[in-house]
Amino acid sequence: MQKLLNKISGIPKGYFSLMDIRKIAELKEGTLKVVLSRLVKGGKIIKLGQKFYAIDLQKVDWEKFSVEVYAPSYLSVEYVLSMRGILSQQVQHLTLATSNRTKTIETPEADIIYHHLNEKLFWGYANHEGVLIAEPEKAFLDLAYLSLNGYARFDPEEMNLNLLNKDKVKEYLKKFKSKKLVSLLLRNPLTAKLV
Repeated sequence: MQKLLNKISGIPKGYFSLMDIRKIAELKEGTLKVVLSRLVKGGKIIKLGQKFYAIDLQKVDWEKFSVEVYAPSYLSVEYVLSMRGILSQQVQHLTLATSNRTKTIETPEADIIYHHLNEKLFWGYANHEGVLIAEPEKAFLDLAYLSLNGYARFDPEEMNLNLLNKDKVKEYLKKFKSKKLVSLLLRNPLTAKLV
């Protein structure tokens, strides 16, 4: 067990997958799972959701982890709006958009919430050192769009909309091709000026 733990400690990132461990372990599949279970129970490694582990939570890059563990996905909605100072409230979890099914991963640090978006809406983000992050205008529209079917809470009263680029909001809104989304934004005096 100690030999495997030493090898795991040599993995050059703050978290590692079962696949990473398989590459360095000289154990059969059944034995490997038993050893990993014992390491978790003994507090030597920490389980991060399904099939991912860490030795030290302080070394986990949670943004990079959240994008990698359930790809394709990008950080968006409340998390990005809060990060950019647009949403007045601090969020306690990471929120992402994905073309996969909606999913929540509970980790020792925070929940990671993935909201499903149609593949046609999978744009408007940039790669920041391996982390895909929505532009603020796209995060704003993602949140509004998800709220149409009750999958998110959209409250413009809690946002500083002056931090959004109005021209970019208009451009991106056209790409959504959603009359319901336009109608939602026009109904609110705060967001109507963005349309």
